[in-house]
Amino acid sequence: MVIVLELENIGGFAGKHRFELREGLNEIIAPNAMGKTSLIKALLAMYVPNITSAEEILNYDADEGYIKVEIDGKTFIRRFRREKGKVLEAESKPIVIDDKIKYLVLDVQLGEVVKNLVLEMKPDITNYLVRVFKLKDYEDKIAELRSQVQSLEREAEYLKKEVAELTEVDEERKRLEEERTKLVKELESIRGVSIERARQIQDRIGELNRRLGEIESRIKDIEERLLPAIEERTKELQLEIERLKKDVSEFYERYREPDKYMNSIKEHIARIDEFIDTLKRELSDLMSGHDARISVIKMATLTKTTTCPVCGRSIELSPEEFWGSRLREVEDEVKKIKESLIKDYEERINKAQEERLKIWKELEEFTKKYNGIREIEMVRLPKYESELKNLTKEFENYKNEASRLRSEKNYVIKLLEDLKKELSEEERKAAEKRAEIEKKLGEIEQRIKDLEEVIAEKSDAGKKLTETIKKIEELKRELKRTEEELYSTLAMMKDEFTKISSEVIKELGFTWLKSIRLVSSEMRDKTGEVKRVFEIKVIRILPSGKEIEQPLSTLSTSERLAVSLITILTGYRLKVLEEYEGKVPIIADEALLAFDPYRFVKVAEELKKYAKYVVITRLAEPNKVSQLTVLHRQ
Repeated sequence: MVIVLELENIGGFAGKHRFELREGLNEIIAPNAMGKTSLIKALLAMYVPNITSAEEILNYDADEGYIKVEIDGKTFIRRFRREKGKVLEAESKPIVIDDKIKYLVLDVQLGEVVKNLVLEMKPDITNYLVRVFKLKDYEDKIAELRSQVQSLEREAEYLKKEVAELTEVDEERKRLEEERTKLVKELESIRGVSIERARQIQDRIGELNRRLGEIESRIKDIEERLLPAIEERTKELQLEIERLKKDVSEFYERYREPDKYMNSIKEHIARIDEFIDTLKRELSDLMSGHDARISVIKMATLTKTTTCPVCGRSIELSPEEFWGSRLREVEDEVKKIKESLIKDYEERINKAQEERLKIWKELEEFTKKYNGIREIEMVRLPKYESELKNLTKEFENYKNEASRLRSEKNYVIKLLEDLKKELSEEERKAAEKRAEIEKKLGEIEQRIKDLEEVIAEKSDAGKKLTETIKKIEELKRELKRTEEELYSTLAMMKDEFTKISSEVIKELGFTWLKSIRLVSSEMRDKTGEVKRVFEIKVIRILPSGKEIEQPLSTLSTSERLAVSLITILTGYRLKVLEEYEGKVPIIADEALLAFDPYRFVKVAEELKKYAKYVVITRLAEPNKVSQLTVLHRQ
């Protein structure tokens, strides 16, 4: 069976390219910058779609492209298209969507476990263990429960404010209703003493005064509550829009061409990668190289030569004794020189990797900042500007309403003045008292009407708050139970992980390493939540035979590479991908395996036990391999 991978305008590949991966070992061999990483990223993107963004997948000079895979008689494809400076996925049909695959990639840049253990020296492998022991359902449930709790807590805070406001509004309404009752009684007593012939005029005056009160109350509400609230929100929005525009302006003043700046950082990382690859290749050549003197001495020993083949002097001892002693001297000398050079190379590699990590973090920070600016430009600014436009319109509507009400008020006052002229002095005094009460009643009734509208909107807040708090408590109890179940399950399985890792160590012949132990500890995450994690501790065997426990941070780079390799092989032995029946390829970089060239073949054979396809990238010299080549080995 064959995996056919077809690419068009993907990563560093321009145009169409086709590759075949056969069962067994597939070696992707090429010089630097010839597409090894692009090919691997494309392959991974069909199994773990979120491992690389669409912007990174599509070739920078292309407007569209695709990744297509044919396997087992089925075709899978992901198409990409560039529109208005953004890359969109036009068609999405990956082979699988399983994030645990990214944990198993044996590559320092693309593999989650290797990157954390080797580059970042983070010993926490809890997320990896969750996937190895197939406990992802627990993790998904925990994430869902936390999300629900956070959402309900935000809702509860809002409801608390609603309840507090509702209490104040209800108390004010009750006070106004009591005051209205008193005024109505007082009004009835005045109506009782009114002269019959003036009753109709007084009733009309009463109606007009009540309307006058309603008008003044509404004008007051508009001018003292609604318009100031709109002005305040308008000011907030204007300040926020000004601040956001300033942020955008400052960003583009600093980064006039952000895409080019981002590419320059990536190019810098690529140059460091090339430098690291060169150092590793030189180190590999050094370790596999031989001193010419040893060959000469061995030949002299074999032929029992009695004179030095270099200077021609006769030897004083027997050939066997002389050349045997000379061979040991040269071998010791070569060993010391190699040890010194290896240490120097490892220090230079470590330093370059540290610089790469620093620049990579700079890229992550810039990408986050750039994405934030694009969100401001495309989402927040349009939203705020639209809201500001609506508020401006609403402000004008309220002003027009207040103006209309003032005109009506003036008209009502004129009508009142005309009606009062038709009454006698005594009737006018009664009418004025009644007018005062009616006006006050109008104001009260308008205010009660406004408050009842608020109460109608917020009447269910108390009930909802009680229900929400109860639901939060239930979810927190369920969250705690689920977390305890997950970590107790992991605690029971950690000994199995240690046992299997010890078997891997023994089979691969790491004599300095006895086992990998998992230690449970507590730490706070980014949100401040305390969670339990499982961290790697290494049990090391000293030359004296004594065993000591070492944290990951004290190991050299090559030792951390070994630990990450063992950690991933242990996961494979625990059948982490058994549901795919070997159809998901194992992906490895030569650099991860070549820290010990003598173990390369053994590791490759071990990997073939767990997948039908093993894909290993290898660096080649340009004068030996001019372009990317895929070699198939059984």
